[in-house]
Amino acid sequence: MKTPTFRGLKIVAPPTVHCLFASRPPRQLLLQVLFVLVFIFSLGRPVWALDENLVFDQMIDRYSKDMRCGNQRDFPGWERRQVSNPKDGYKIRYSRFGCTLSDRGALVILPGRGDGSYEYFEIAIDFIERGFGPVYVIDHRGQGLSPRLLDNRHKGYVARFEDYVDDAEAFVAAVENDLELLGSGADPVMNLTTNSMGGAIGIGLFQRLGSENPFRSAAFLGAMISVNYHSFTGTPATMLNLQIYSETGALLQAWWRCHVVTFWNPGRCEEYAVESAANGYQSGTRKFSPNTEAIMTNSAARYDLRTHMLDVFDWSTIATEEYDESENWAGPQLGGATNSWVREAARFNREMREPSRLENMVHVPVMLLTGTRDLRSYRPYADYLGRAPDLSNHIDFCERLNIGSIATKGHDICEFVALRGGFHELFMERDSERQQALDTIDRFFRSHSE
Repeated sequence: MKTPTFRGLKIVAPPTVHCLFASRPPRQLLLQVLFVLVFIFSLGRPVWALDENLVFDQMIDRYSKDMRCGNQRDFPGWERRQVSNPKDGYKIRYSRFGCTLSDRGALVILPGRGDGSYEYFEIAIDFIERGFGPVYVIDHRGQGLSPRLLDNRHKGYVARFEDYVDDAEAFVAAVENDLELLGSGADPVMNLTTNSMGGAIGIGLFQRLGSENPFRSAAFLGAMISVNYHSFTGTPATMLNLQIYSETGALLQAWWRCHVVTFWNPGRCEEYAVESAANGYQSGTRKFSPNTEAIMTNSAARYDLRTHMLDVFDWSTIATEEYDESENWAGPQLGGATNSWVREAARFNREMREPSRLENMVHVPVMLLTGTRDLRSYRPYADYLGRAPDLSNHIDFCERLNIGSIATKGHDICEFVALRGGFHELFMERDSERQQALDTIDRFFRSHSE
């Protein structure tokens, strides 16, 4: 694949290292070396932050323990909770990491498709070290730790994309109530960050809340603004394939299957959208491959940790003690998307980009942080054009959002940042890209802390 190119954006990359010690007298050189060493070791690694080489063993150990607040002293707590969506009674599951209110307020996380809230334990540790807490992570309906919606637990299904937004609204209300119990007062400090599909849900939530938005700022990572559906097919980038697997093409195919084919095949809308996913999640099929954008991370350790939690970890005790039969939950495994999910995702993406929708989300500063090798966010071009894929869909979204905010607020509301070399899963990346992502988010939150 050609190297992607970008226009008009800020790119985060490792800083240039300059020699500090050239042409210095021996005594001065020694003092400077000692000063730098003391400075480095005084920073150290945070008390709880994990080195990439240790993350597999240490996180599995934590997942295997009772980490509820009051049962541990040497690590941030992990509590699994639930709240009902008042519109349909669905039991939304979520995780709370950390037991006390921190100086910089709470952090709310909306994960991507297929993610479980437990996967964000390491991320929560990092943000708690940076002064946030508690950290709250939702399990979107039908995935992660939340109840399944179909008899086949592996199918990625949603009836309406707005159901995700309804759940997020109920989840945020539960977070606000919990923070008040912790002593935050009636107006708690909260920031939001999201991954992939969580970005579309977060954008939908902001557009719904408008000026009543309770967050100080939001960082959307690899946001699902316009899905590169072609990237899931493995087909050549011909003009025909790019049309068939464009957002419009995906929407038309899913609509046909859900509204026409269902006359003679009533279950077609609930079937997998891609034939290769017909067998659902298959244990033992996840294999890390270095420098492969479709793997979505450069970190073998974090990829293998996720595989272990899906293929090896014993969820039976949690399933027995915390769920009833009606929730149809036996573990976090999830397969491919159904036709219903594709129809709803493509429709919702188109609608949330409309100018009238963008006008409703100019009240809170947002940052789009996207890896320059984010396969799912690429805008692809036909091979014959000789043009590399780019992130113009994300750039354009930010620019159009700023047009509205300048008109109503007199200033930009959206910042786009490209993280050089980063794949789609920036929170699960190797330490080099992941640390840059965390620093960039931290800087953005600090700049909008008041």
